[in-house]
This record gives sequence, C-alpha cells and structure tokens, in this order.
Amino acid sequence: MGALKRPSFGALGRIRPAVLSPKALGILVIVAVVVFGIAAFQKDRIATTLSSGDTVQAEFPRDYKLVNYKSRVKMAGVIVGKVTGSEKTDHGTFLVSMKLDDGVREKLGGQPSAAVRPTLLVGGDYYVSLTPGDRTGEFSGDVPIPVKRTTVPVELDHVLQAVTPHAKQGLRAAIGQTDATLRKGGRQAVRKLLENAPATLNPAGDVLNALRGSRPGKDLTELVAGFQSAADVLTKRDGQLAATLDSLHDTSVALSAAREPVAQAVATSPETLRTTRSGLTDLQGTLDRLTETAGEFRPSARELGPLLDKLDPVVAKAGPLVNDLRGLLDDAEPLVRRLVPTARDATGTMRDVDGPVLNRVNGPIRETVLSPWKGHGVYEGGGNDNLFYEELGFLAVDGAKVFQTHDHNGALGRLMAGVGGRSVFGSAAPRSVEQYLEMLGLNEPGPQEGSGPGGGDPSQFGGTP
Repeated sequence: MGALKRPSFGALGRIRPAVLSPKALGILVIVAVVVFGIAAFQKDRIATTLSSGDTVQAEFPRDYKLVNYKSRVKMAGVIVGKVTGSEKTDHGTFLVSMKLDDGVREKLGGQPSAAVRPTLLVGGDYYVSLTPGDRTGEFSGDVPIPVKRTTVPVELDHVLQAVTPHAKQGLRAAIGQTDATLRKGGRQAVRKLLENAPATLNPAGDVLNALRGSRPGKDLTELVAGFQSAADVLTKRDGQLAATLDSLHDTSVALSAAREPVAQAVATSPETLRTTRSGLTDLQGTLDRLTETAGEFRPSARELGPLLDKLDPVVAKAGPLVNDLRGLLDDAEPLVRRLVPTARDATGTMRDVDGPVLNRVNGPIRETVLSPWKGHGVYEGGGNDNLFYEELGFLAVDGAKVFQTHDHNGALGRLMAGVGGRSVFGSAAPRSVEQYLEMLGLNEPGPQEGSGPGGGDPSQFGGTP
C-alpha cells in the first residue's frame, strides 16, 4: 500500500460551505416558526409535563370551568400545581387530575378535601383549593378524593336561575321598598345597627348554630320547607295573612292582659308535669288491670249488643216523656229550693231525736207496745196472745161500738152486760170461783183474804192497783 498523504492547511483553506437554496431556507424558517408557535401555545402543557411531581385526582359533583394545564392548584393560598385533565364518570360526576409539586402530596394528610373557587368575587379564573386532612394519616394519591369531600361554588347566576318569576318580582319590590326605607331615615338605623352589631355577633352565632338543629344537614332545610308550606297556606287567599295578623294582635293583647296568670302557670308547670308523671305512673297498674279485664269483658260486650238494640225503641218512646219532665222539673225547682231550709231544720230535729229518745222508743216503749199481757199470781193463766197495741185497738173499736147509735139529739151510748168467770164483781180486780164461794160463806177463806179490797192482792195480778 502506498503511504497516506496528509492534507495541507492550504487545501483546507480552500473548502467552502454549502449554500442552501432560497426555497429550502424558506421551508426551514416556516418549520421553525410553526415549532415556536406550538411551543409558545403549549408551553404550560410542556412545562407541566416536563416538571417533576405527583399526580392526584379529585371527584367533583359537576364540571366547573376548569381549564387543563392552565387552572392552578393552591394550598393555603400558595400555588402548588396545575390541573392536567378532566373527564366525566359513569355516574355523572367529573374526575379532575392535578399534578402537584414535589413534597405537596405528603402535606395533604390522611383525608384531604378539594374545592373549586373563583379568583374574583364575581367569577374570573377558577382554581382548585386543597385543604389538608388528618395529620396522622397520609394521602397516597392512588384513590381520588371522594365527592363527599369536594365542593363547587354556588354563584349568583345559578341562584337567580332557581328563583321563580313571582319571586323575582317580589325581590324587585323588596329592593325598591328597601331603598325608600333607607331614604326615609333608615340610614341612621343601619348605622346604629352596625355600631351595635359587633356586640351581638357572638350571640347571633350561637342562635344560628341553634337554628341548624341537632342535624345540621337536615333540620334547617326541613324548617325552611315547613315555612314555605306555611307561607303558601297563608297567602292562598287575598287578605288571609292580614286577618291572621289581626288575630295574632288580638291574641297578643289577650296574653299581655293575662300575663300574670300565664307566668304563674309557666312557673308551676314543672311541678304540674312531675305530678302528672307520677299520676301516669300510678295509672299504669290500673291500665294493666283494665287490659286484663277487657279480655274477660268482651263476651259481655257481645251480649250487650242485642240488649242495646232492644233498648233503642224504649229510648225513642221515652223521649217525649223526658221532654214533658223538663217542665215538671222547672215547676218543681221552686219547691225544692223551699225544701232546702226545711231539710236543714229536719236534720237538726233528727239529730235532737237521735240518742236517748230513739233509745227509749226502741227500748222500753217498743217492748211494752209489742208485749202480750199475761196474768200473775191469782191471775196466772189469764190474758191472751194479743199484743198491747192490738188490745188498744180492740178497746177503741169497743168504744166506737158503744157510741155507734145516732139520732137528731146526738150520739147514744149503750151499755152491754156480760158475766164471766173472771169478770169484775164490785172490785177493780177479777175474782176466781173460789173467791165467790168464800164471799157466800160456802168455802173457807184463802190466803188472799184481807190483803186488799175484795180479798185480792193487786200486786199479784200483774197490773197496777
């Protein structure tokens, strides 16, 4: 092989660069301008794609004016990333992808939340605001932030779309009346309100928290719905609300006049409630026994049905009688009123009779009136089974028979003679056959001789001398 020849510097100095044609140069310039334009328009996408960081996702209830690679992501007001994508899910929500700077994901905690917010009060650009959650946990980013921890703004135009035309007219009228009120001295009242407002904000906050109820997500909503229903009822007819307010005014006046009894009733209501509770507790046993009795009473109740059916005609026929009795009762009312003092006096009289008098009547007098007469001593075996009051009756009848004959001169009394073994013979005491024989000298005197008139001892006859 032949030896290689080195080129001399003189030969290099004679090399000339290749010259492009005007056409190729124009194409090159156009390509460079297009590439520069694309890079200029896609600089946010390119910068975000080329930047390092973590990609996380959040599920929002609806798409709200977020622009890919332009809408920013902030945390505590500091820009920490950008929105890289948004797509609609199968159940109607929107899944937003965000690329965060290095180290931001670790600061989100265990359960972060996200919200779409406007940069200005009236709108403008929108960004995603991230709020850290539980510090004890860590957000891995594998699972999107759920929709229950995301929110979107509610702007005035959406609110106005939900307002009905009648409500808009009422809103215009309210604004006009508010303006007239402010012109007629309402400004001073507003100033005083603003002066006194700071001291009332804390109590007002407590009141607003109380208005939310024990279920903040439901109680106030149900209360507003109830007010809406009440408003519909009150405004259903013209003048109904005015009449209701007038009635409310009358009620307020009546309550104001009776404020002392109402206050006393409110003051005693706790004790009344306690007493009522005790009474209800005591009544529980009665109700239990009544429940047991009710089962046994059912057969009797079934048997009462036919009886009540038969009583219906009786009650219908008794109706006229009851109606007639009303007049009788009205006429009897004065008599009953007059009998009241008599009843009081009779009560006193009965109280006086009660005691020794009734005891004497129920004792010796009753025994004497109801006792039969029996002879004693020489009258042993005499008498009969007639009671004392019966003998008095017989005596009255015999007396009436004596004077039963009448003529124009008056009543004539008749004497009836009779003889019996024990009839009166010259003495007030009856004599036996032996006594009559002794009086005739046909028999020796007995032990009764000389003991009294006619030889009898009245103390042995069971009567009075």
